[in-house]
Amino acid sequence: MKKKKLISLLLAATCIGSMALTGCGEKEKGGGKEADNELPTVTFTHGYYQDETEWAPAAEMRKIYEEFAEMHKDEFNFVIKADQSGAEGIYNTALNDLSAGEFYDIADFGGWDITDAAASADMIMDLKPYLDKDEDLKAGVGVCYDQNLTEDGKIYTVREQIEGVGFWYNQALFDKAGATTPDKWTSWADFDEAVDKLSDAGISPFSLNAGWPTNILAAGYSQRDEDSRKFYANGGSAKSFDDPTFIGTMDFLQNNVLQKIDAAHFGPGGDDDNQYTEDFISGDSAMLFNGVWATGDFADCEAGIENIKPAVFPTNDGKTAGLLSGGCGYVVSDKLTDEQKKICIEFIKYMTSPEIAARIVENGIGMVPSTALDYDKAAAEVESPEGKLLVQACQTLQNADVQVLGWGNTFGDMEGEIQNKYAGLKDGSKTAEDVAAELDQVLAAE
Repeated sequence: MKKKKLISLLLAATCIGSMALTGCGEKEKGGGKEADNELPTVTFTHGYYQDETEWAPAAEMRKIYEEFAEMHKDEFNFVIKADQSGAEGIYNTALNDLSAGEFYDIADFGGWDITDAAASADMIMDLKPYLDKDEDLKAGVGVCYDQNLTEDGKIYTVREQIEGVGFWYNQALFDKAGATTPDKWTSWADFDEAVDKLSDAGISPFSLNAGWPTNILAAGYSQRDEDSRKFYANGGSAKSFDDPTFIGTMDFLQNNVLQKIDAAHFGPGGDDDNQYTEDFISGDSAMLFNGVWATGDFADCEAGIENIKPAVFPTNDGKTAGLLSGGCGYVVSDKLTDEQKKICIEFIKYMTSPEIAARIVENGIGMVPSTALDYDKAAAEVESPEGKLLVQACQTLQNADVQVLGWGNTFGDMEGEIQNKYAGLKDGSKTAEDVAAELDQVLAAE
């Protein structure tokens, strides 16, 4: 499993929705028409269509949804709907419907950001007032509160799952090389020293490609000090890449990373290039830059799951750093009645509660934003080694001092332009300054 697009598919690919209380005469989107029995009705469009043989967590998520509907069946009709065109289909449908003044009652967009278009059309609800007056709800949405806060002080979306990314290391290979393990690193100099020791021992420190894993490492290094974190935080609105901290990151990639690994461990990138993961799980490389969901690949791996450990990035000022990206998840129509809006808030609170958060983590579905989850208790509930490793990875990221959006979330459309420069940094045909200048040319042409 890899990259943000995959997480979006896993977290928001559509669901074969089971209809809670069928035949209630509801409308699929736009206004939540009440049912024949006059109970208020809300229709929820979500993203878990796979059956249990395809992907067991999807069945668990559907069960969670259905339990909410059953729990409140005497108060309101909570109708669970499917859109088998996937998260992108949910997004495209919403775009089309906005022009007609319609919107889903509540939908999970799974990372496809509808908020700008929908907010500009005055179609979606500001969740911030509800979050501000309910500490439990605010704790449940965690980093989504700050990450999704708009410049005008509104929050249009939160999620029950987030993309959590640090990296993984093989304890046995570090021990073999006599290298300090990442859990003991206090600066990026420790990273450099470990890479050199691994290389000297004939062990590939990592495999990369011109895409996702290199982005992760670049994002991690960009948290090294206050100046680099400041530029990174404003990356999406950058007017120029001719910044010493960005150039420093590109220089690090070129001289401390890319030119220290042979071509066999540097792939072209793209969704089909998963060699960097295969090298790690076979025990041929010592570090894997990938998210918490990678635990799905670790069961019965050749490297030995007992050797695999999660880590977050060091900084040069005594902090640790992780990538936690919330993005666009639940979005609620502002055209609903007050009663229907309360139902939607009740559902979001349910989905971000410690109880549901624990089920999401314990069932290997993903990482949650909640700051109220008892990870030690969750670990005790999990039997499989890969399940325990997922809980440990989530806890490690949740405890990181610096928690920022991932590379793609930060740089937006420029992500692809930056990725296009990695091959040149690898073969030496470009310098870090060349990369910054070429990216500025792209900005100037927009």
